[in-house]
Amino acid sequence: MRHWLLRAQAWWDAQRFDQPEWQVTAWREQKLRHIQLHVAKALGKVVAAYEPGGEAPSGTDALARVRNEVLPDVAIYRSQLLNLFPEVEVSPSLVSPSVDGGGQEAEPLLQVVLGLSRASAQLAAYLEPREHGVASPVSHIREAIAHLQASAEALATAFAIDLARAHQARLESLLGAPLPASLVEEREEER
Repeated sequence: MRHWLLRAQAWWDAQRFDQPEWQVTAWREQKLRHIQLHVAKALGKVVAAYEPGGEAPSGTDALARVRNEVLPDVAIYRSQLLNLFPEVEVSPSLVSPSVDGGGQEAEPLLQVVLGLSRASAQLAAYLEPREHGVASPVSHIREAIAHLQASAEALATAFAIDLARAHQARLESLLGAPLPASLVEEREEER
């Protein structure tokens, strides 16, 4: 699981993502809610690229946005969730899940639209009962992580990009500096 950059992601979150006001009883749900909003935003970018015209609102090529932003961001969200929910057991289905549910191969962007939609739905299914004081199973989080992983892998394959490298590059870009060497060396050891 080192290729998921879990330690680097936890360090980066502490530097740039986690909010001081999240350090209360329900901070985990607040962070999860924030991640779900980002998943929905990523989904919107993929839908824009999938629609005819492929033009992002800013005028940039929508496919370039998917390659440069969505792909590494989805890797970030998956690792954030796994760090946030250490009780989620890592199984082979998390490492290489199927986005399309085992059916015929859909085109990559459609697979990702479905995968991100399912991930967002699973996050909502976990959060909504908790907002009303009812427990919800961690299996929703496990499924969300699996769909995010499958979506990230589908994009990495479609764009012929190394997922771990894209994840690391995005963290460093958002940080505005290289990750600490000790976190990068961990990734190098897995080769």
